[in-house]
Amino acid sequence: GCTSAFSITVCVIVVTMVTLLGLCKHFMYRLATYQVVGALLMNVATGLAFLRYAGLSPKGSTACLVNAFVAVYFTWIKLLLTLGMTVHVFSYVVYRKSLAYLEWFYVAFSVLVPLLFSWVPFVTHNYGQDNLGCFINAPNTTSALHRDGIIEEYSIYYGPLLILMTLDMVTITGMAIYVKRRSLTHTSSVMSSSLNNPYEAHRQGLLYFSPLLAYPMLFFVIILFPCLLNLLYVLEVQTNKWLTLVMVMLLASAGWIAGAILSAHLCCVRTYMKRETVPFEIEQRTPLVEDSRSERYSSL
Repeated sequence: GCTSAFSITVCVIVVTMVTLLGLCKHFMYRLATYQVVGALLMNVATGLAFLRYAGLSPKGSTACLVNAFVAVYFTWIKLLLTLGMTVHVFSYVVYRKSLAYLEWFYVAFSVLVPLLFSWVPFVTHNYGQDNLGCFINAPNTTSALHRDGIIEEYSIYYGPLLILMTLDMVTITGMAIYVKRRSLTHTSSVMSSSLNNPYEAHRQGLLYFSPLLAYPMLFFVIILFPCLLNLLYVLEVQTNKWLTLVMVMLLASAGWIAGAILSAHLCCVRTYMKRETVPFEIEQRTPLVEDSRSERYSSL
């Protein structure tokens, strides 16, 4: 409970700092801020779960239903925000194209799409008390494989989380390999270091965007433990209490870790800017004629 409260506080402070410093006008920082907000929502869900566990929230089935819905809905928002950010970074890294003009669609999609299926357990009456708290209802029976809600748990929550985040991590790995190969290819080439050179502008952009990849990695580690624990429970394998403790601590720490990543990102970029005396925004530039794959650069 204290960890969730601390995470929520850190998220609020970091988002406020970004807003007051006027960094929201930069697309890169807006993407990072969305990740912090997503982590904040997840910690709101874990905080509500703790309040219910501690007996500090209203008793009754209605409060449990709300808690379960919030947990599923907010996690899906964080998932779609993370996937969308990876798409934006992939577009810039591989195709040298900014997708800032799709930002409104990115946010609306992440917030509205989870509503299409997070209400399903309400209709099927499968929101309720789970083995670890209020979630998609899965009461204990003689066989966990036949408990109520098992299909909905894996079709609405655990299945998509694992599949989509695994694909996201594969994409990130591919981008890392691609960037490494391109850097090795162009390091030895004789080109001006001026930002009028599109290769140099792209390199500067990579320095700004690369830290964003820490957010999908963090989210993947956080959701891995709940998925693993639930799978072991379904298979009726006895789990170690330390595994459950690690899961709870990671979920509760999502906010402050995301806030720390954004703060470190801000400090690193600002330090690099002062050392290299490079303007933050990379304006549209004409690509080299020799490179048929180059495209015009959009502002970050």
